[in-house]
Amino acid sequence: MEPAPPPLSAPPPAAQPTPAASAPQHSPLARVGLLCFTLLVIYASLYPFSGWIDNGISPFAFVSAPKPRYITDFDLLTNVLGYFPFGALVVLSLHPRVSGGRATLVALVAGALLSACMEAFQTWLPSRISSNIDLITNALGALLGGAVVAPFTRALIDDGRLTRLRHAWFEPHASFAIILLLLWPFAQVFPQEHLFGMGGIVREWLTDPESWPMQVLQMVFPQLEAWQDHIGLRPEDMQSQQLLESLVTASSWIGTGLFASIAMRRSAPMLRILAGLLAAALLLKATAAELQFPTESAFVWLSEGGRFALLTSSLVLALLLYLPRWLRAVLAMAALIVLVALTNVLPSNPYAWISEQGWRMGRFIHFNSLAQWLGWLWPFLAFCYVIWRFEQVSLRRHAMKKAAARREAAAANLQE
Repeated sequence: MEPAPPPLSAPPPAAQPTPAASAPQHSPLARVGLLCFTLLVIYASLYPFSGWIDNGISPFAFVSAPKPRYITDFDLLTNVLGYFPFGALVVLSLHPRVSGGRATLVALVAGALLSACMEAFQTWLPSRISSNIDLITNALGALLGGAVVAPFTRALIDDGRLTRLRHAWFEPHASFAIILLLLWPFAQVFPQEHLFGMGGIVREWLTDPESWPMQVLQMVFPQLEAWQDHIGLRPEDMQSQQLLESLVTASSWIGTGLFASIAMRRSAPMLRILAGLLAAALLLKATAAELQFPTESAFVWLSEGGRFALLTSSLVLALLLYLPRWLRAVLAMAALIVLVALTNVLPSNPYAWISEQGWRMGRFIHFNSLAQWLGWLWPFLAFCYVIWRFEQVSLRRHAMKKAAARREAAAANLQE
């Protein structure tokens, strides 16, 4: 009998091809961002979308019009900065079909065309003044935005450095939360009576005793109007106002920080990210105050109550980050609910650093409504995300239980 042949050894693994350089890829996020920013520019340029009138002037008469008599460095700077992101997004959206200098040229032409259209439409708005200086500075902003971003397009999209950080620091479902966090510093630009006092969308109703929402609330809380009058009739009690501002600021920052944390991975540098977010908000608010009121301090809005709240709430937030994710989500909802309740119910602060009327008459009038609505809606959008996360976790647990039940049933059938 012949001996059995030796077992055949497994064939050696096939040689893996050397990975080639990553193929150029487009960025859907940049294109969606370009669409959203274009709508944002249209909104800011044509607000309030009312009072249209044909005064017999050609919509392109502004091109050859003389230089406006009153123009400030602030107007020139805001025009350039306003179109800077537009030019950057155009270059990112064109990649990889068009890149480099050609993409920058397209950004310039696109910015000029968009600005020309907006200036032409403003001819029929009595509250707006078309200007060739605006056209030039807007086009310059688009050119600068494209020129700054063009050399880094491959690093941002193809090499995926930001993408790697996004996946290393944030959960896969966190795109909406990231967008909200990027918008949060801009929600602070509109001057609130209390630092970080967002969500006051129904405040005019809730501080008017004759409004129907106030009538309904008084049926549930009969002492609400008396409590509001008690606060409003004691403007000399500055300590109470500082305490109220501290409560508003602390609930807002704690709610925002916890909201951000539930979208992050445990391995993410949460404290550094939140510190950068807070620094960006304070810097942006100080810059806006400096440009809006050059005769005042850039930090005139940072009251004693606000400083105390930022310090104490930051320390509390650093401790709360060690809690389980589900508990952080519950506390985030609770803090944001407290913020919205206080912002809408509290009467006007007699010690507010600026009145809303002063803001409406200021040089940020073109961005007034947009900044105000962003601050109004931000907490409610955060609510929606947290509720969606709870729903997703609940559905995942339900699916896991069903899968476990099926496995147990299959195991029982095998034993039979």
